[in-house]
Amino acid sequence: MKQSKLIQLLQGIQHEELRWLAKWVKSPYYNSDQSVIRLFEYMRKYAPTYTSRKLSKSVVFAEIFPNESYNDRRLRVVMFRLCDLIEGFMVAQRLKREPFTYQQHLHAELGERNLYDLFKKKNRDLSQQLAQSPFRDARHYLARWRLEHDHFFHPQTRRYGVSPAQVDEIMQQLDAFFLLSKMRYSAELLNRQNILSEAHEIVLLAKSRELAAAHPLYAEDKVFQIYGDLLSLMEHPDNETTFHRLQENVTQNLSLFRPDDQAMLLRYLINTTIQLYNQGKHEYLSHQFEFYKLGLSYDLFLSDGKLPDATFLNIIVTATTVGELTWGKAFVKEYGSNLPEKRQADAVRLGSAYVDFAQGHFSTSKRLLHQIESHDLHYLLRIKSLSLRNDFELFLQDDSYFELFLYESKAFEKFLQRNEQLSEARLLAYRQFVIFLRKIASLKTNFQLSPQKLEALKAQLAEEPSIIAKQWLGKKLGVLGA
Repeated sequence: MKQSKLIQLLQGIQHEELRWLAKWVKSPYYNSDQSVIRLFEYMRKYAPTYTSRKLSKSVVFAEIFPNESYNDRRLRVVMFRLCDLIEGFMVAQRLKREPFTYQQHLHAELGERNLYDLFKKKNRDLSQQLAQSPFRDARHYLARWRLEHDHFFHPQTRRYGVSPAQVDEIMQQLDAFFLLSKMRYSAELLNRQNILSEAHEIVLLAKSRELAAAHPLYAEDKVFQIYGDLLSLMEHPDNETTFHRLQENVTQNLSLFRPDDQAMLLRYLINTTIQLYNQGKHEYLSHQFEFYKLGLSYDLFLSDGKLPDATFLNIIVTATTVGELTWGKAFVKEYGSNLPEKRQADAVRLGSAYVDFAQGHFSTSKRLLHQIESHDLHYLLRIKSLSLRNDFELFLQDDSYFELFLYESKAFEKFLQRNEQLSEARLLAYRQFVIFLRKIASLKTNFQLSPQKLEALKAQLAEEPSIIAKQWLGKKLGVLGA
């Protein structure tokens, strides 16, 4: 039964839900089959993992039907019925979490049963709830259209008694839903084109944007305006005027969006800041940091209470690079416990190593890096590149570290050349970093780092399109030239 649908469904039931599921399974309204109840009571003993050997089909059958020969078909029927009950319970739980959806279904049922007075009252109640809702996204306009559509086409509604303005409003709600949905998904496709080099033909995008700008809601609706600017930014990421207008609108009106769309907007804006930063516009890193703080304040990076380790590390790198060292240290302490258990220890060590490096505690940073056990490629790249930066900083303090730095740089370069998982772009970015850093160290140790050489290195770095830690390298050249 290990890979069965029943096991998967039970694993999706939270511990605190089990007692309510038991009541559901035992309710005569939903189930009168005692064998289904016996199956559930037996299996719940092995929550939450349901991995015990005692859950083999033969053992389970013997518990449900003692003194009977094993019958696979009979067991499957009971399992199917229990699956059906669990799925119904999951739907009921969702409706409890979404009272408006529950009311929508009740509204539809009242209409279909021709309880017209109750239907109209519920229609008005739901319309008022939507008017008071903070959200003004595609789902909001779809819900408004659905209510007005159902009322307009109800058999007992006098359609020709409805005013022209009301009919126009129904169409406007439908248009708003379509246009916002089109703009939202177009933004996702354009983002994928920018990040993954995919090619997508987005039919009717230009026309949709034209219609959106002409929509009666556009002038006052910030959601429409935000999506319009977002699409413009996707097409022209270097348009700083659009970026700043969008940044201001998103920061001030993020509450108009639901959490999934809030996270999406911040992800797009963070990606744009990365693109602009990589073009040498280093001031955009501070904007990226502000977006991360905004997302944290809305809990947008957490999923089931867990913060992905990649996001955790990206936030720390951004914070330490912009000089927010106290904030970065506090962040590690506050959010370290929210990391996935398997990654927690290594991610906290790596995050702390970044903070120590930024604080100038290079030996402490290296000790933390040596304690990390992960062999994940993303971790290894971070560990080895940060370790090399620590070695370089120690060399700047003490020339005797040159041999260690040289050895580590060559070892890192061999690692890069031998790793077949790296894309050509990433390989080039890391390899250029190692070569450039080694060149600086070699010139310094041989007393050849003249002002002319430094200026030439600065010019070379400025023209280098693909290299990691570019801002840090620029700062090191500045320090050496002081």
